[in-house]
Parts: sequence; structure tokens; C-alpha cells
Amino acid sequence: MAHTVDERPAAQSPWRARLARRPLWVRVTAVYLGIRVLSGVLLALAAQDQVWFPAVTGPAEDDIDLTVSWDAKWYERIATEGYPDDLPVGDDGRVRQNPWAFYPLFPYAVRLVSWATTLDFATVAPLLALLAGLGAAILLARLVVETTTYDGAPRVGPALAVVAVWAAMPAAPVLQMAYTESFSMLLLLGFLLLLVRGSWVGCGLTALLLGLTRPIALPLSVVVLVAVWLRWRERGDRPLDVRERLDIGVAVVATGISGILWTALAWAGTGQRDAYPTTMTAWRGEAAINPIEPWRRTIEWAWEQRTPETVVPALSMVLALVLSLALVVPRLAPAIDVRLRVWAAAYAVYLLAVVDGNTSIVRYLVPLFPLAIVLVGAHRRSLSRWWRWRTAFWVLVGFVGQVGWIWWLVVFEPPSDFPP
Repeated sequence: MAHTVDERPAAQSPWRARLARRPLWVRVTAVYLGIRVLSGVLLALAAQDQVWFPAVTGPAEDDIDLTVSWDAKWYERIATEGYPDDLPVGDDGRVRQNPWAFYPLFPYAVRLVSWATTLDFATVAPLLALLAGLGAAILLARLVVETTTYDGAPRVGPALAVVAVWAAMPAAPVLQMAYTESFSMLLLLGFLLLLVRGSWVGCGLTALLLGLTRPIALPLSVVVLVAVWLRWRERGDRPLDVRERLDIGVAVVATGISGILWTALAWAGTGQRDAYPTTMTAWRGEAAINPIEPWRRTIEWAWEQRTPETVVPALSMVLALVLSLALVVPRLAPAIDVRLRVWAAAYAVYLLAVVDGNTSIVRYLVPLFPLAIVLVGAHRRSLSRWWRWRTAFWVLVGFVGQVGWIWWLVVFEPPSDFPP
């Protein structure tokens, strides 16, 4: 009889046996919230070192909360005031930083809950982010269970390990901050799970919602096209009927629309066709997107500084992106579903091509969850007996990284500092 990893005949302690009988979502909840509590302690300790600065920290001088600082101030403005009808322009004629750079699903969800509960932004926003992050963790565990096997049985134990490693990564505290990352991860993992299950229409609708959280439609489109190709190859054994062809068309078209959805809405809201891209130049400092060039400058700067605060993050980011690109090679990760491997590689290429190589890239690495599968060792067809120790090691490394990320980037040093 086949056994899951948690049900193998080896002797188990009573508490572990009881835990193994719980539903997957219960175990994921315990693991994920336990890690978030520890991250919350780190954020609370770091808040004691934070100097009050009205434009960045929040919510008040006598109540500094790092979960509602930095970009959270923009989301609070959107939740309370909405988006402006006109783009603000400085004396030099250039568009200034404004709310149109930030996607609406998260702040409007906060607005709705705040209206229904009469609670303020500082209470609702981190709580919603935490719950969305928990939902993402549950979907991640389900995705790992459904796309990897161990001696013919689902890898339940390693799925929990993957959640732990991902939840403990250096920038993972952002999943409990008033940022959009937790919402985008919830939708991204839902998108991939629906895609793996062949639910094409659900996948397309989820892609549209993703288009209101983060600008990641390009790598999503690559994954959908690969999934379509894989389904086309199976048409001999599983013929494509008219209904499924139409559903596939919906997924492809909806994913494509998600890439221009927010740009179109910004145009409609301001009457200016290039409202969104023009707004983004206010943060970039340059109008043109030069692939790879910002990364080259960042690496050169880190090398010139040669301090742990600059070199370690730069090397970590480069290694993460290189490993993500390498996942497209089947022999390197045979147990990972090809659609997940393509996602990691496509997203890494996207980051290299269109994102500045600044300190925010640490946060942008959160969607590269397939790396957690590799670190645990669940990418192998036969698990090593040391996979639990590997998990503990990488969770510990993640928490060390969280300490660095929080005190280096989340804690703001006036008058200016690098953003998380």
C-alpha cells in the first residue's frame, strides 16, 4: 500500500501523528501563522528603532507600525481618497509621483472592509494582507501536492516544508504588511492551480484580477501558451472538443487583456493615454526601459561599495534569478511541473528585462516560490532522508535574511533611504 510522506510506517510521536490526521489546510495554517508571528516580532522590535517621519512611517508618531509604512502610505491614500482625475506635474513639466502607480484591488478591498467594519486602515490593511497570504500558502501547499509525487503518493510533508521555506524567505514579512504582494500571491497561485487542473475559464478570470494587483501579465502569458501547447500535444489521447477550445481561447485572451487592463483604466480615469507609463517614469528617473542596464549599474555599485549590506543582497538576487532560469532544464528539477518551471524562468526574465535592479527587487522575488521546492529537495523524484534538516536550515537562513531585510530596508533613516 502506498503511503504519503506523513504516513510512512516509521514511528511517529503522538503529537506528530495527531497533526498528520488534520486536513492539509489546518497544517498549513499552523506552519504559516507560526512563521508570521515570528516575523511580526521582528517588525515590532524594529519599530523601536524607527524614527518618526510623516511621509513614510505610520500610523502616528506615538504609534509607529512598520506594517503600514513606505508604500502602505500610498495605499492608504487610495483607500481613503481614490485616484486623482489629473496627473500632478512639477515646475519642470514632468509628472510627479502619484497614486496611479499603484494597482487598485488591494486598497479598494481595504476600503470596502473598512466601510463595513468602521475600522481604520492601519487595522484592516495588515489583517487583509495576512489573510490573503495565508490563502496563498494553502494554495501553494495544494499546488505542490497535486504536481509532485513520492513513490506514487502525494508529497504532503514536503508541501508543508515548501510553505515554511517560502514563508520564511527574507522579504516574506511583506505578506503581512499593507502591500499588494499577498493579494497578488493569492491570485497567482490560484491562477497556476486552475491552469494545472485545466480550468481554463477560471484561469482567465483570475488573470484579469491579477491585472489589478501587479504588472506580471507577460510571464503569465508565456505560462498559458506553454500550457496550451502541452494540451495540444495530448489531443490524440484526449481530443479537444469545441467547448474546451473556446475555454482555452478565453484564458489566452483574458491573460493578454490583464496586461493592458490597468493602463486602460488609468487612461479612462485621467483622460491621458500614457497616464500609467508616464507616472512610472516619476519613480524610475528615466523615461526609457533599458533591459539589463539597471542591473549592470546595481552590480557595479555593489562591487564598488563592497560592504555586506550591498554585496550579499546583490549576489543573492543574481543567484535566485539564475537558478530560476535554470529550472527550465528538465533534468535539474524533474519533479516540478513544467508550468511551474516555466513560470519561474519567465518571471526571472521579466524582472531582468523591465524592472530596475534596485533594493525593491528583494521583495519582487517573493513570487519565485518554485525555488522553495528546490531548496527543500522536493524537485527530486526520490526524496533525500535529510529533507527535514534541509527545510530547517533554509527556514533559519530565511529568518536571518528577514532580520537583514527589515533593519536594512523597512526601517527608514531620514531624510532618504533605500526602499523595501
